[in-house]
Amino acid sequence: MYQVRSNLLFIGLLILCGMVAEPAMTFAAEGFPETYDVIIDVGHGGVDGGTSVKTILEKDINLAIGKKFYEKLQEQSFNVGITRLQDYALSDDSPFLHMRSRHQKDLTQRKLIADTLNPKIFVSLHVNWAKNQKRRGPVVIYQASEKSYTLSQVIQQHLNQFYGTRKAPIKGNTYYLMKHLDMPSIIVEMGYISNPKDLQMLMDEETQEKIRACRGSRSTVC
Repeated sequence: MYQVRSNLLFIGLLILCGMVAEPAMTFAAEGFPETYDVIIDVGHGGVDGGTSVKTILEKDINLAIGKKFYEKLQEQSFNVGITRLQDYALSDDSPFLHMRSRHQKDLTQRKLIADTLNPKIFVSLHVNWAKNQKRRGPVVIYQASEKSYTLSQVIQQHLNQFYGTRKAPIKGNTYYLMKHLDMPSIIVEMGYISNPKDLQMLMDEETQEKIRACRGSRSTVC
């Protein structure tokens, strides 16, 4: 397995630190937060590699960037959760044993985590692929709610600035999580693994410190 050299990639996602009015500072007796500000959903994992190019797998890019994002939010005292910190399939943890589809078990497990932790914001990280290698840039997918749409617009704007693109958010009518989650939620397709320029941006750590230095506005969505 190759070693992912992650940069944070997100100018846009770092402003999630400001998308909640203040970090939740109350804690339950067992040491877990009573209120989660953000849940980071790391797409795919384990037997599910997601999309790929040569030996580079989407699941590993998602995990490397998700962990960086998780650590960054923790540094700023936000109560943040993450669906996986290692390479494994969430479907393996599913209590829905009657389901035959591994993919459906995976999605329902992610929904179960979101419903149980009930965060103010839910962000699912993925990487795109296209047969046309010229296709590039990030795309943010939102659910049918004003808060989700507002969040997607802000994130898309900042990612467009970083990538030099002019893409618009897409309404995720057919996406399971976008249809079934109650809290403001988005899916961030962080770029096209099939495009050489996007792939370099996803993998190259030379831009890490530049992105770490970026901050966004503290506009309140929740």
